[in-house]
Amino acid sequence: MDKSVIIIMIICATIIALVAIICDHLLEKKSSEVSECLLSKKIIKVHRNYIAGFLGFAIIMLLTAQYGGPKNAIFEYLSFGSTITSLVLSILAIFVTVQSSSDMYKQFSKMEDVTRSITSTSEQIKGTLGNLKDTEVDLQKTSDNISMQIDSIIEKIDERVKTRIKETEVNISKHLEESLNNISQTERQQIPSNTENTEHVKRYFVSMTSANGLLALYACALSAEKSKPFELTALFQGNEAYTFGFLIASISIAIVQFTNDATNNQITCQSSLFSSSELYEAIKDRLKQQQLGVDYFERTNNINNYFGIEPLKMTIE
Repeated sequence: MDKSVIIIMIICATIIALVAIICDHLLEKKSSEVSECLLSKKIIKVHRNYIAGFLGFAIIMLLTAQYGGPKNAIFEYLSFGSTITSLVLSILAIFVTVQSSSDMYKQFSKMEDVTRSITSTSEQIKGTLGNLKDTEVDLQKTSDNISMQIDSIIEKIDERVKTRIKETEVNISKHLEESLNNISQTERQQIPSNTENTEHVKRYFVSMTSANGLLALYACALSAEKSKPFELTALFQGNEAYTFGFLIASISIAIVQFTNDATNNQITCQSSLFSSSELYEAIKDRLKQQQLGVDYFERTNNINNYFGIEPLKMTIE
């Protein structure tokens, strides 16, 4: 081989190596600023090493063939070595392929396991959502049952209250009858005439009557005298049940006579054993002696205003 060819090949190999070194230097400078170029730099290094290695090997072969003499068998050895190397590389390639296939199979198996896990989790979520819907239905049913039970309790309470009111009316009537029957025989013998007996009973009844009962009799007497009905809620707010029960008891012992309009809750008195003036004096005596307070005084004037009576004027402490 001509020496000039060898020199040209050496120069070309040197130029290629210099170009590879310069490119590597420029890439290192750029990769210091951009971290994403690191992979490209490694690839260029590998290619540079391959190129330099192949060129160096080629130069050695050419020099050996040029100066090795006529009996030089380097190319035969090179051919044999290449064949052996190819066989070894083929076996390695097959092994690498099998190994890669095994790794891929493992990856696919893991993906199948993950898919199964996701499917199982999805089924659990569906089951949980179904249970939540069932729970919502159960809560709605429970809420409806509680509402029905509350309504039932309210109805029972109303019935018990009505029963208690009736029992109270009966008890008041019994106590009034007992009070009148308990007048001693001696007191009756001391009464000279029927008129005096009636007056005594009236005085006794007024003295035994409660303060609220006295107001009820007063309103009833004014209603009978003025032929004007009155509403229990207007004159006896908060004590309607007691007032109505007291008037019912008074009917049973012939103290008053009245009719009740259940639609408008109005009382219309036809007669009263007591006159409004008698009851008015008894109320004023109660205010003076028992000091019933401002509330009782205001309720008395409320009745007076309703029936057009001049309001009571009195200093209440």
